[in-house]
Amino acid sequence: MSKQKFPNFSVLMSVYKNEKSTYLNASLKSIENQTVVPNEIILVEDGPLTKELYEVVDTHRNKFGEGFKVVVLNKNQGLGNALRIGTKYVSTKWIARMDTDDIAVPNRFELQLREVEKNPQLAVIGGQVDEFEGSIDNIVGKRIVPCSQVDIYKFIKWRSPFNHPTVMINKTMLEKVGGYENKGKLEDYFLWAKILAKGYPVINLSQVLVHMRVDSGMYGRRGEWANLKQIFKLRRMLYEGKLVSRCEELTGDFVMVANVIVPAKLRELIYKKVLHK
Repeated sequence: MSKQKFPNFSVLMSVYKNEKSTYLNASLKSIENQTVVPNEIILVEDGPLTKELYEVVDTHRNKFGEGFKVVVLNKNQGLGNALRIGTKYVSTKWIARMDTDDIAVPNRFELQLREVEKNPQLAVIGGQVDEFEGSIDNIVGKRIVPCSQVDIYKFIKWRSPFNHPTVMINKTMLEKVGGYENKGKLEDYFLWAKILAKGYPVINLSQVLVHMRVDSGMYGRRGEWANLKQIFKLRRMLYEGKLVSRCEELTGDFVMVANVIVPAKLRELIYKKVLHK
């Protein structure tokens, strides 16, 4: 563990009943075994959980101590609302996001905090992910996002410019843009649009920060018709925020509709072979 003094930060997570207790356990272990350990972990229980999940939560709360804060929601509210509520319990300036089925590399937070020290005015510091199925030794792909601010502003025109489970966010700037919102499966993309529309400084690191767990069903979920309403709202927000031109907005609308229409197998092939190499 690094002995250098870094800025205080919190990890914000949300768990719900359909998640596997073994995945949550591995995810929390990867946080506790970091070279720089967070000052607090904010875990939102998004509705009632299973007995196995409660047992994992209790085990890690006892291990981590009083810095492990559990926020209980009586019913499932979705990731956007869960993170919005969880943000209120964060007592530090910096918030590191983490999904409860992913695994952070051992020096993830140290790498990001070194960037914070170089430029404390950053709004978002993200990084790369590799994608695994079953075991983290079984890497099946990577999602590479641009590192420089200029390239990030270009990338958001067509795709989400950050890997959500990797980001460290400045809480002050997060709250200034209105925080997380419930936007279907696009709560993170909407947030990046709000942050970039304000012109806040952002960066992605070139290193892999998180091993992201994937399954074949993920590609089917990305093609749900229910996503289209939020996609059109997002494209309109990008236009109103002067992040895309009118032509780019309409082109993006067409591409997103095509993404929903194509068969799930073809969508999976495109993501694996082209978008997530």
